[in-house]
Order: sequence, then C-alpha cells, then structure tokens
Amino acid sequence: MKITDFASELVAKNHFVKASFGGMAGTGKTRTASEFIAGAYKDLNCKKPVLLIDNEKGSRFLIPFFKKHDIQVLVKDTVALADVLQSLQFLKSGEIDFLFIDSLTKVWYQYVREYLAKSGHKFMELQDWGKLLPAWQETFSDRFVDADGNIVFTGRGGFSYEKEEDTKDPETGKVKKGQFVKSGVKMKLAGETPFEPDLNVWMELQQEIGKNGKLSIWREAQVMKDRSGVIDGAILKNPTYKMFQPVVKFIIGVPTGPVNGTSDNTSLAPTEDYGHYARKQAREIEVEKIKGQFEKFALGTTKEEKQVKALILEKCFGTFSATEIEKMDAEILKANRVKMEVLFSAWEGAEDKLSYVKEFDPSKIAADVFDGVFGR
Repeated sequence: MKITDFASELVAKNHFVKASFGGMAGTGKTRTASEFIAGAYKDLNCKKPVLLIDNEKGSRFLIPFFKKHDIQVLVKDTVALADVLQSLQFLKSGEIDFLFIDSLTKVWYQYVREYLAKSGHKFMELQDWGKLLPAWQETFSDRFVDADGNIVFTGRGGFSYEKEEDTKDPETGKVKKGQFVKSGVKMKLAGETPFEPDLNVWMELQQEIGKNGKLSIWREAQVMKDRSGVIDGAILKNPTYKMFQPVVKFIIGVPTGPVNGTSDNTSLAPTEDYGHYARKQAREIEVEKIKGQFEKFALGTTKEEKQVKALILEKCFGTFSATEIEKMDAEILKANRVKMEVLFSAWEGAEDKLSYVKEFDPSKIAADVFDGVFGR
C-alpha cells in the first residue's frame, strides 16, 4: 500500500461547530449559548430550525430573542438520553441545522438514576462508575464527537476537590489527616464530556460594590478550551457572539475534503483468557478433594502418618511435592485422585497400612474405573 492510499491531505471533513457552556446557577450559560448559536447560525448560512432540548424550563424566555434573529426553534422538554440520541439523528438527516441541549447535566443525572434503578443499588460505588462511565462514553460522547452537525450544550457547574497530604508531628508522632479542599471548578457531567466540543466556556457571575456604594454585576466567560487557539484562555466580560466569532470564522475558513479513515480493522487488543480462570478453578477443586481424602482417613502429622502420606502421593501422583501436584492440570489431578480413591477403598481393612501402600500398584486398576469417572 502506498502512503497516498493510506492517508489523505490535511483537510477538515466539515465546518460543523460544537461548543459547551458551563457554570453555576445564574451565570448566564443559556443566554450566552443562545447568543453564540444565533451568531454562528448566520455565519454558517443555516436555514433549517434549531432544535432545543429544554429541561431547565427557560425556553419561554428565549422566544423574543430567537424571533428577533428570525430563527425558527423547535423545543423538546426531556431528560431522556434516548431523546437526545434521536435528536442527533434529526441533525444527521438534515431536518435541523443546530441542536441546543440545555442542559446536558440533567440528562446525565437521569442516566445515573436509571442505572441505580436497574442495578438495585442505592448509591454509586467505585465498581458502578467503572461500568457507567465507559457506557456513557460509548453511548453519548463518542456519538457526539462523530455527529454530523452543529451542537451546543450547557452544563451545571460544581467544584472539584483534592485531598491535602497527611502530616506527621515530629514530636508526638501523631498523624493529621489532610482535608479535602476545593481545587477548581468543573461541569457536572461524566468524565471528559465537557471537553469533547471544540470550544469549552466556563461562565461566572461577578459582583462588585463601587466607591459610591452601588452594586455592579456582570458575567464573565473563561475560555477553557479553544481548538483553534484564537481565543484560548481569554476572559470575556459580558460576552457577545462577536467575541466568539473568530473561532467560527476559523472553522469556516479551513479547507474541507475527504479524509481517509480506517484501513485495517484487525483488533490488536489483548483478550482476556477466561478459560484460564476456569482451568485454575477446576485445578483448585481437585486439590481440595485430594486434601479431603487425607482428612477423611485421619492421616495427620505423626512420623508414621507423614511417611504413609508421602508414599501415597508418590504412588498415585508420581511425586510427594505438594507444589508440583498443585501445578498439574485438572484432568491429570482427577485421574490421579481416582487412583488414590481406589487405594483408600480397602484402607480400613488393612492391618499394616504402610505395607499395604507399598504393595499398591496403580497400573493394575481396571480401565473401566477411569472410563466411568471421565464419561468415556
């Protein structure tokens, strides 16, 4: 294969815009996201409706705003992830030009509640997150990234915490446990979902009392991520679309064309050898049965009993090493255990048990005894 067949020129597949706006209550997430959508809608020459997934009950306040911009908006009040995925299909089919999810946090919360209801758990534990987060990534996040269309979502804000290091008093030796302290802010969503869009914005409400005693209030937008790099890290006061427009202009300006995808679907990921666990378990069961035989006939720890036990193992297993026996395959252990059971079948009637074991010959056991055990 030639490199020209394997890879294509560096171009974009499309000019779609994807952005997220997070923040605490009252920071202007919905309004700023609407400003962004209205401006991008015009710059991208969109004509189809905007679909608004509204579970924050704020869509009625946006009626005059979108009417002013002459943009048709369809609304759906839902927290169901299935409805959000259906919305992605409308985007793909071209029935809408923009999908606005306000907010995705409530959809995520509902997803967690559904998991708890299905699992019967009252609280999320570590193993639950280990199941839920990858499932969300596959069910929503991956589809969001691959979606053909313009998408904006909002998310409620929260604090991230870090644990301080434990400290030890050098005099008393007492250890003081470190406290959990606020280390930053984050959007209340699963894993890396807030940063899947090309543009990620954090909104904050600012207040200040001036020298005249009057209270001033304004909103600030912190650009947490901008893949274009044109406004990355910027702090925007009372943000308008014009402040975000350079990102959209950058996306519109990049060349588009076909991009070569996967050439070889061969899976190189390692596989879990579940057969190994089954074999290990079968081997452990056989070892326990063997030990049980000795316990059944009260072979203990006296010098003579140890001698008899070692001789039985050597006769039936070819070794008196417990480690070597435990490493044998389950089928071999099973066959040798049958020899031992035949030996023990006449054990109680033997007057001199040591001599009985010495004279025992496993090779003389009838073949049909093994056939009955192994189902042959």
